[in-house]
Amino acid sequence: MNKNEWVTFHMATMPSRVVALFDTVNSILPQCDKLHIYLNNFEQVPAFLIHPKITTYMSHREMGDLGDVGKFYKTASQRGYIFTVDDKIIYPPDYVAQMIETIERTNRKAAVSNHGRNFHNRPSRSYYFDIQEQFSYQNAYPLTFVHEVGTGVLAWHSDTLTAGLDWFPHTNMTDIYFSIECQKRAIPLIIHPHSKFWITLGTKHNEEYSIHHFLNRRDQFQTKVCNDFEWKIRTCKVNDKL
Repeated sequence: MNKNEWVTFHMATMPSRVVALFDTVNSILPQCDKLHIYLNNFEQVPAFLIHPKITTYMSHREMGDLGDVGKFYKTASQRGYIFTVDDKIIYPPDYVAQMIETIERTNRKAAVSNHGRNFHNRPSRSYYFDIQEQFSYQNAYPLTFVHEVGTGVLAWHSDTLTAGLDWFPHTNMTDIYFSIECQKRAIPLIIHPHSKFWITLGTKHNEEYSIHHFLNRRDQFQTKVCNDFEWKIRTCKVNDKL
């Protein structure tokens, strides 16, 4: 890790995830300079989030319930390495170091994730179930350029892009809209090379409250947005490992 560069993490969460959130936060804090957490519909700040490295934002005092868009709250004002993360994932102790290495291998030209999709070159019948190729953060992959990246395991440098809330016209679609805005700016999207179970899903959350659970059988709008966009694989030079 470049010690001269600030490392910020950004996350959105909701009350039903507070138990799982504890483990996620503990996996992040040793690796970051600052953790920003947008608290959707919380009545008070959980005690374990009162920490010198953590800044919390209560939704009723800010912009209301932003859903997953809350993980991009304040990202536009940050400098250095910016990470957006999920409140149910456990991040390995070398997560920041490994992600920064891949960012630097691209000379800060790309946004880097551990999860993503490639779409068909034809209209999709379903955003969730009719895709050409999926890359899961829990499985092993080499470095790969993709159409879309997952924002729960994502990082970039502020030299590469500035992602403001105006990138996201609808909530709970940050993967789609982040990737579309990067594509519009010709910013490559990369799957960070990782081994199986390097990143793991926590065990204390209820999957019935996930975006995937709510939308995977009701994804007509997501499918239309993806079908209306012309996806391309943007690439850049990737240097050997540092």
